[in-house]
Amino acid sequence: MKRRDLLKLSAGVAATACLGASTTILASSNSSLSKNLQPNNRTPNGADFDAILQQPVLKRDLFKTPVTIEKLELLNKDDEFIVRVTDKEGRQGLSLCNSRRADSAWPMILTLVKPTFEGKDARDLEALLHEVYITSPNYKFQGLAFWSCVAWVEIAILDLLGKIAKLPLWALIGEKQREKIGLYHANGDRKNSAEWVIRKLESLLEESGARALKYKLGARMHYTEASTARDKKLIPGVRKHFGDDVTLYADANGSYDIPMSLYMGKMLEEHDYGFFEEPVPFDYLEETKAVTDQLAITVAGGEQETSMWRFKWLIANRALTLVQPDLIYFGGLIRSMRVARMAQLAGLPCVPHISGLGLGQLYMAHFVTALPNTTDFQEYKGDRDKVPYVLSGTNKRYKAKDGYINAPQGVGLGITFDPEYIAEMKEITSSIPSQLS
Repeated sequence: MKRRDLLKLSAGVAATACLGASTTILASSNSSLSKNLQPNNRTPNGADFDAILQQPVLKRDLFKTPVTIEKLELLNKDDEFIVRVTDKEGRQGLSLCNSRRADSAWPMILTLVKPTFEGKDARDLEALLHEVYITSPNYKFQGLAFWSCVAWVEIAILDLLGKIAKLPLWALIGEKQREKIGLYHANGDRKNSAEWVIRKLESLLEESGARALKYKLGARMHYTEASTARDKKLIPGVRKHFGDDVTLYADANGSYDIPMSLYMGKMLEEHDYGFFEEPVPFDYLEETKAVTDQLAITVAGGEQETSMWRFKWLIANRALTLVQPDLIYFGGLIRSMRVARMAQLAGLPCVPHISGLGLGQLYMAHFVTALPNTTDFQEYKGDRDKVPYVLSGTNKRYKAKDGYINAPQGVGLGITFDPEYIAEMKEITSSIPSQLS
């Protein structure tokens, strides 16, 4: 079977689309999406996109009484950060932040995000996600750092709501689509030789049992003579080493211009790769479309995107043929689900991007469990977090086995952080960095 044949969608995706207008999402009921997500015989227009975006994601009707957020805290120990929300009944939700992003972005949680959410009804989470953006001057900070802070708060609130509803987090934002989630194991190395990368990829397969792999091309946002020579070895070399039974993906992180993207893309096609991620810089929208239009290989992207409007443009204009919102960088699972719905309306798959820290694999699993329009393999980077936790009711962490992870069970996130570790964490009450432990 050809690798690109494995990029099949679940049932129920629609045809191609055209550009829709920007919209405010403040819907408060859970009307059915079925009429919007089924295939039809016409090209969706702007009104169709707007209708999708107006549909709520959070199942607010699960909660009959207010869930008032009495306190929102940012906890720190060494280089780890946890967001904790507590309601008036004393019930709590927690989320683990990606330490590589939170170590710089955390003051925004206290100065820009916390004031919007503290004292509010958690059932109004969708409206609050809009309010936190338009609250002056927060919109001026829109970008990866700001929306990551929002995402960590959102996930803590969803964890709280899941515990109250006695449901896993994914059940708050959709219906179960799968019991097990297939994985592709991703490697981020660019410094070592092609031979070293092949050995590393082999060890990743042994670790996770995955039957799909992704590795890096280019030099990250540029290319050099040395990186190009390495790429020319890697593309055929990885295929030759792993054979036809392993699905392969390649990620350039915006390293190329259009001519080099087309050159490398054709080489990837020749060696039957599944997708080509971010061939040109992520904010080069028209250049991305130009590459996509000229290649047969699936072109993936969206990791760095933080604007709903630009995602609409990318989807409606088919500048991408696989959509990858990052569940944290884009502002959380609810906003990412809206992107996935737009992609489904356009007949495109959504495969979320994740980071290797901050419980990325767990957040991804909740999202994908409820995601109709995805593919056989989801991004996985191993269980690399130092913060101690276990799956609730067990003594196990959330790790891959035989190339799969199970759909999350339990309530909320379905994990229990070590209470002794949480007790040792210090609440940050000032946005001055010197307060960090």
